[in-house]
Amino acid sequence: MPKLKLTVLSLRYSSWSMRPWLVLYHTGAPYETETVELPHMARPGETTSLEQRRALGSVRGLFPVLRVDGTPIHESLAICEYVADAFPDAHLWPIEPLQRAGARAICSEMVSGFTAMRNELSCHLFGRVPSFTPSAAARTDIERVFEIWGEKLEASGGPFLFGRFSIADAMYFPVLTRFRTYGVDLPSSLVSYAEALDSHPAVQALVAVAATAPRIPVYDEYLRRFGGDPDAALRPH
Repeated sequence: MPKLKLTVLSLRYSSWSMRPWLVLYHTGAPYETETVELPHMARPGETTSLEQRRALGSVRGLFPVLRVDGTPIHESLAICEYVADAFPDAHLWPIEPLQRAGARAICSEMVSGFTAMRNELSCHLFGRVPSFTPSAAARTDIERVFEIWGEKLEASGGPFLFGRFSIADAMYFPVLTRFRTYGVDLPSSLVSYAEALDSHPAVQALVAVAATAPRIPVYDEYLRRFGGDPDAALRPH
């Protein structure tokens, strides 16, 4: 068994860190999580140099990074691909080739697309904004996500996008959290999918870990600009 160490930004906010964390947890394999804090995220107006980021474990300045017996793998989707190959019994991709290609396609779409949605609806696991109106471009992205989820769930029968939990679900879970943070209502046909994600052991473990993860002040401040509460989901209802 290789020694696995995943270096992430705060799981309270970092969607790209959440994705491989969920996939690794799902395998049941032992791994270490190291959380790094970038100075500029605590002090707006400052920068964190590439040299500083590399000293913290980054390859090209970004996180997450998975080290396998010390060898780094960067980029979230590449990390997930490695985990799928290393732990085939976890069935992280669909077995049927056409379905597997479809899963990879929507994961690649998540990596390269949805720019307006990701820019406007920040990932903030416990934050809530009482009233937010996405731009037309962000709304188009949101509708595309709904379309993807609806098509895949109809084809697979659920409860997850390709029947069983896969990398595709890990890639889109942070999008669900963005919708909740900014009050984007799901179509009724997708509510059961959200419930399936919420009840998955990896997601429940992530939420528990994220509750004690470091704060990133610049992300909290972004939410407050829209009247949001960074800890709303943690407060008693």
